[in-house]
Amino acid sequence: MKFYGVCPASCGEFVQGFLDNEEYLSSYAINLFSVATLEEGKEIIQKGPKKSRRAMELVFERFGLPVDETKNISLNIKSQIPVGKGMASSTADIGATIKATLSMLNKTLTGEEISKLAVKIEATDSLLLNQHSIFNPLTADIKKYLGGINDAKVVILEPSDILDTKSIRMTPNYKTYKMQNKEIIKKSFELLDEGLAKNDLNLIGKACTYSGLANENIHKKPFLEKIIDISNKYGCYGVNIAHSGTVIGILMHREMDDIRLIEYLREDEMSKYYKKIYTSDIIDGKVREEEEWNILKTQK
Repeated sequence: MKFYGVCPASCGEFVQGFLDNEEYLSSYAINLFSVATLEEGKEIIQKGPKKSRRAMELVFERFGLPVDETKNISLNIKSQIPVGKGMASSTADIGATIKATLSMLNKTLTGEEISKLAVKIEATDSLLLNQHSIFNPLTADIKKYLGGINDAKVVILEPSDILDTKSIRMTPNYKTYKMQNKEIIKKSFELLDEGLAKNDLNLIGKACTYSGLANENIHKKPFLEKIIDISNKYGCYGVNIAHSGTVIGILMHREMDDIRLIEYLREDEMSKYYKKIYTSDIIDGKVREEEEWNILKTQK
């Protein structure tokens, strides 16, 4: 028998930076997914990615079950999520595996509990939760829950370049540079909080743009200011980035004309760097059952 778990990607973060001397972020989910499949009793056992295998073991440990029992379980990951771009590919693999393991064991954990397991493996994203939050990626502590976002999509600019999250955190003076941004990040989180509470895409977009520009002292994004200008020209709501990745997102209402915007971006010189430009819907976070995922795929 097969057991499944599904977890969405993110397109970077709305906001990320230091609050009260600790790092927090608020990421958001998009409709790209990682799917984990577990199966017992196969002749050839597929180990799967090391981090995902460890996630399975942590679930067994969480419920006091012998970890040795996982040795006979095959793990397969199929993912639509680009790797090394700041789109939470690793977090999604881990989250999907935790969900599949819970299904196999007929157990449940909250999004908060799943996040606490995931962070034992690596820094994680808030998309394992079922609502937006101000979230510590190193401890999985939640500073504040935020409101939701409806009828939004994002035009994603994805370069070939990749970036390892760990390498960003190991940048000399990383914390010093982040602390220099403290006031603008505080303001950005306040705008995001208000914007999500009111479902006001203008406020959400401002928060994202401020946070993205502040992060330029950590990792510069090619053409960022030009992309912000284009976003304004087309009446979009703002630009967000993967603070420890390479993608950029332009936030739009779901009814806005993304095709015309994408055509313009592809004709610009920046398309030599951002070679993939496409649209994704912004969706609710959380890990999912296979049935929930199948329903989501049929929605427009």
